[in-house]
Amino acid sequence: MLDIIKKIKNNLVSNFEGIGDKDILVSSPPEIKMGDVSVPLFALSKKLNIPLPELAEKCIPLVKIETFVDKVERVGGYLNLFLNRDVTAGEIIKQVLKSNKLFGSSFSGKGKKALIEHTSINPNASPHVGRARNAMIGDSLSRIFRFEGYDTEVHYYVNDMGRQIGLLVLISDEIENLDFNGILEAYVRANQRAENDPEFAQKGYDLLAKMEQGDEDVRKKFFHVTEMCLKGQLQVLKRLGVDYDYFDRESNFIESEELNKVLEVLKTKGALFVDEEQRLTVDLAPLGYTQEEGRYFVLRRANGSSMYGYRDLAYTIYKGLMGADEDIIVLGEDHKLYLQQISLILSGAGYKPPVPVFYSYILLKEGKMSTRQGNVVLLSDFLDTASELAFKRVQEQCKELSEEEQKLIAEQVAVSAIRFAVLRVTPTKNVIFDIESALSFEGDTGPYLQYSCARIKSILRKYGKEIPLNISDEIPIQQDEEWILVRKISEFPLTVLNSIEQRNPSIIAGYALDLAHTFTSFYHTCPVLQAEKEEIKEARLQICSATLQTMQNALHLLGISVPERM
Repeated sequence: MLDIIKKIKNNLVSNFEGIGDKDILVSSPPEIKMGDVSVPLFALSKKLNIPLPELAEKCIPLVKIETFVDKVERVGGYLNLFLNRDVTAGEIIKQVLKSNKLFGSSFSGKGKKALIEHTSINPNASPHVGRARNAMIGDSLSRIFRFEGYDTEVHYYVNDMGRQIGLLVLISDEIENLDFNGILEAYVRANQRAENDPEFAQKGYDLLAKMEQGDEDVRKKFFHVTEMCLKGQLQVLKRLGVDYDYFDRESNFIESEELNKVLEVLKTKGALFVDEEQRLTVDLAPLGYTQEEGRYFVLRRANGSSMYGYRDLAYTIYKGLMGADEDIIVLGEDHKLYLQQISLILSGAGYKPPVPVFYSYILLKEGKMSTRQGNVVLLSDFLDTASELAFKRVQEQCKELSEEEQKLIAEQVAVSAIRFAVLRVTPTKNVIFDIESALSFEGDTGPYLQYSCARIKSILRKYGKEIPLNISDEIPIQQDEEWILVRKISEFPLTVLNSIEQRNPSIIAGYALDLAHTFTSFYHTCPVLQAEKEEIKEARLQICSATLQTMQNALHLLGISVPERM
């Protein structure tokens, strides 16, 4: 279908001067009886200064693509195209089964590079559910960019310069043989001691100062402690299927020649000064900042030591110099002001700031979970609870499977429940998470999508033979439900392009749900293995196979795996 739309656009653009692809907004009519493709002419008529009736007459032969378009009807300011179902279905299904795991990619990123930074949790903390949204959005975006052909790098900024790491280094002998949870508990004790013992707290600050001054022994200790913590964090995130390519340490950006060049430019603009506390500070007003709150951005303390903002600016410049076509950072919405400050400073010196993807909060339904610390729900606890609940449901659904298989499926179901419930919501909106509903095999959930795939796999297993791949130029379409499903499959490439353009995985999630619902309608209306003719059976098996491939590709972009059975 995407190829047909491209041909329509190409024909119109090449025959009318002064218009481009973006001027032609092709869509689908609201009802199938009104056609399959709709070309609105209102905007074109205005831009070309051609009356609608005259423009329609000129456009009809241009949109009537040979062999694919049976007829064109003009309805008001629209041209509605009715496609040849058998021919178009043959073309679409062939494309899906030939492309396989790559179906849906338009390879728009071929020859381009994407850099995506996400997560960045303080080393003394275990990932909590709220921060997991950052990781899931970033991971899904990384998958989408890779799918589109971008050479994609995923970066994790390791905050290894904080007071909390200094305290952990002070008690490094005590935590050497502890697991991650033990290290976190030891930090709580060390922090409490620091609050009650100023001398102990000062030792932590002294270590931090030595770290910044380049003391090699201290740097090694900071590195070792941070690695221990990072390993524990990554084990938790790995359960969600989240991975990284590079770990960039804050301590590597204490000094930056590139940032110092930026500061020289800011000085010439009157935006750099030393405040009354003798701190090196940026005044954002000369750079175009109009508010009083957040106007000043401190870079260095009076003693010359760097602030977090200095190191973050240096790191942002470092990423920018890597030459990525897409430089993306995933941040909580509470960082909007901070990124605005960073971006103004960089833009003021001629640097291109990263493109932010902001996300809002995850709110949990009351009474569903207990927590180990305050009202922060740890991701590890959350995953354990989800897996336990999923295991009970898998036991009910899959009694014929071994306990080992049931546990594997339960973990996949738990991850799909969490990832889908989070990713289906536009990042800028809050997620209200109900773990019981998210784990349901019915409704708009991750397990429902997995179950839809498992149902198709069951049909293909029962067929007992290889699905015929020698697809003819035409596939016999008998029912509207078949045709609607094929059309929905054909929308996947455009969906991926929209998702990458808007940097929004929820577009993929919404498509996956629509595809599953559409397949359910097909399943209840169009017998597959009991089809009345062999050629119809083969055609429907091919449609099933194409649906499965498309769904698996969509779920992969969301970081959701598909069990063989459910």
